[in-house]
Amino acid sequence: MDASTETYKVAIIGTGRPRNTEGFTGFGMAHPHARGYNATGRCRFVAFCDLVPERAELFNQEHAQGQAKIYDDYQTMLATEQPDIVSICTWPHLHAPMVIAAAGAGVKAIHCEKPMAPTWGEARQMEQVCRERGVQLTFNHQRRFLESFQKARQLVKEGAIGELRRLEGACGDMYDWGTHWLDMFGFYNDEAPGQWVIGQVDARRPKKVYGVPTETQGFCEVQYQNGVTGLLITGDGANEVVGCANRLIGTEGMIELHNQEPYVRLRGKGDTEMHGVESSEGLHGDKAITRAIADNVESLSAGKKPLLSAANAIQSTEVIFATYESARRRGRIEMPLTIDDHPFVDLLQNGVFPGATAEVADAVGR
Repeated sequence: MDASTETYKVAIIGTGRPRNTEGFTGFGMAHPHARGYNATGRCRFVAFCDLVPERAELFNQEHAQGQAKIYDDYQTMLATEQPDIVSICTWPHLHAPMVIAAAGAGVKAIHCEKPMAPTWGEARQMEQVCRERGVQLTFNHQRRFLESFQKARQLVKEGAIGELRRLEGACGDMYDWGTHWLDMFGFYNDEAPGQWVIGQVDARRPKKVYGVPTETQGFCEVQYQNGVTGLLITGDGANEVVGCANRLIGTEGMIELHNQEPYVRLRGKGDTEMHGVESSEGLHGDKAITRAIADNVESLSAGKKPLLSAANAIQSTEVIFATYESARRRGRIEMPLTIDDHPFVDLLQNGVFPGATAEVADAVGR
């Protein structure tokens, strides 16, 4: 069979509920995943797995005309259906066991939601197991496929701001939202590995995102091996400090990405002020997931590295956990990061944050 027309059997673990429907707890990411697979014209759903079979059956009717089989145990599903591709749309604490089980079951490709895992050790293990088994592992840092971010990267490559020297970003937290912006830093910066990280966090109001504790405020400075630096500010007041979602600073200008039009703004060589750069797409949108799924399928078929490769995701994830480790050690962290746990959870459990004591028990799941 011509590899360019090969079809694949697909299964999804964690169908969930669509966002803004009764009882929803997330963004219902399995739904855009499913639409993405259907849009390729090269995928056939064989199974859906969810702890609530009725929910999976509704998903089945919506995305597979009721033709897929329903399971409430993913290991049974993997062994019985032997899918080629698996999407994992569960909370982070389930990612590692599910990815490793899918790799062990002989699947060809796994597309997993972000963040990678609740500990650095689990993130490394997922990447290592899939790399050693030759399984294509990707994580859904889908913003790489939106025009606004691609336009910013193109401007850098064209030399519109001279030589790239610094990257800045602002978002709600380091772990969940920060994984997108740190991934974009890699996208802009030719996937350069981090050399060292220094950071700090505060937890006056500890909270959970998909079951994992995150900070109230934080910052991360990362030095990449190619000399470019990155700065990510999170939590209270972060947007006001940075003034945009992403900023790329070069020797002869800068680029900014904003949530409002114009989404991409440039002060290039010879410019005295910022001006908008044409981009019809903002910083969000499920169309990016459709494109990501298409790239994953095409990459699997062609035997090439997908844009959302785990090799890229592991580098931004290392920066996240190195930031929390910097807060724990109160100093700069040299790469590679060798810990296995989640330092922020350790800090919470040991009560090191003034004012956080009353809420720590709930935040760390005691």
